[in-house]
Amino acid sequence: MAEKEKLKGFHESVIEDYNRSLEVEDIAMVKTTEKTDFSSTQIGMRTIIPEEVFNSLYQSFGREVAIGEMTFVLDYLLKCKEIQKIKIPEDTKFTEHMEFNKNIVILSTKFYVGIFTKLMNHIVYGKGHPLLYGIYPLISIPEKILGNKIIIMEKDAILIEKELFTDELTDKKEKINIITKSLIDGVEVMFRSVIKIKHIDFERIKILEIIE
Repeated sequence: MAEKEKLKGFHESVIEDYNRSLEVEDIAMVKTTEKTDFSSTQIGMRTIIPEEVFNSLYQSFGREVAIGEMTFVLDYLLKCKEIQKIKIPEDTKFTEHMEFNKNIVILSTKFYVGIFTKLMNHIVYGKGHPLLYGIYPLISIPEKILGNKIIIMEKDAILIEKELFTDELTDKKEKINIITKSLIDGVEVMFRSVIKIKHIDFERIKILEIIE
């Protein structure tokens, strides 16, 4: 049976991992609320961790929730009929469609090597995402999510609401909810975030599809 201090350490580690892995905040305006409504979406999971492996498995749980948020938002955009979709003949042609004031480029890892090789003299590396022309963030997303697409948008084109939770062991306000229950031979854990897409300015988002 896990001790309370060990459970608190678990909470702190998952929270740190979640905050370190956040990507939705890089592509959208995010505000927090004390309570969301029934139309919000829960992202997370519940599982039981055997006590003998409890200390070694929880490092990536926060990241899984953060990735789930990004996947949810991108999937919503890809299915959105109101967003302009444009076919382009090759990957680097996306630069011709960067017409917004503050472009953010979200590209499939399918094109990562090609784009970064062809545009290497125009990409600046530093803290955070690589910057095209030293200004515009280049955010890579797994091919299984984006396929052969590149999204160009402005950050404030999307407004997202996230619920705030008071953590049961740290007593701090967090954007991820963690509940742990110590069992005789392990720990039952639940971790989730609750988000809602409040607004989308469709005219400030483009989805480019590379013709193969």
